[in-house]
Amino acid sequence: MNLIFYSRDTEGVGEQLRCVIEAIESPALDGVEIHRTIDSLSRRLRQPSSGPSMAVLLAASKEDLMEFLSIHDLLDSVRIILVLPDRKDDTVAKGHSLRPRFLTYVDSDSDFLDVAAVLSKMLGNT
Repeated sequence: MNLIFYSRDTEGVGEQLRCVIEAIESPALDGVEIHRTIDSLSRRLRQPSSGPSMAVLLAASKEDLMEFLSIHDLLDSVRIILVLPDRKDDTVAKGHSLRPRFLTYVDSDSDFLDVAAVLSKMLGNT
């Protein structure tokens, strides 16, 4: 299974989330593809996939979230874990419109261990 990770943040929260994701071991996981620009992510999503894809999308800002919304049609067949920049009602509503399997926030107290747990479950790990 392909796992796509998107984050423009190469330090701080983005780096922390990347480390958590890359620490997950599963025979179902073919590898992690890292994308830092929306153009790169869009190009990847337009390519045919050999199997079901999953994506962990970090919207560190409202601008990131708006970019995800602009390519929502490319995300229709992708199982999404979405990290939102804040807990405001309009942000959460926009995030839910992408139909993520799991939604969390940049300021989560769990150090993204919740993301790791959900991702492991999605990969079939117990």
